[in-house]
Amino acid sequence: MPENSIPKEAAYQVIHDELLLDFKPKLNLASFVTTLMEPECDKLIMESINKNYVDMDEYPVTTELHV
Repeated sequence: MPENSIPKEAAYQVIHDELLLDFKPKLNLASFVTTLMEPECDKLIMESINKNYVDMDEYPVTTELHV
């Protein structure tokens, strides 16, 4: 762990900028990946991002939807 911290906005920007160096999903048309989603899908993802999908006992509805 670093001894000093940086403001949360700066930490976000550093990580955001680094992730821009990854490939661009919209250009990856050679594999079976999702390159575009409806806004409703984005909303569902954000509403569920804190769920642990591996914990099937704690999240039975999520598990049922997944199956």
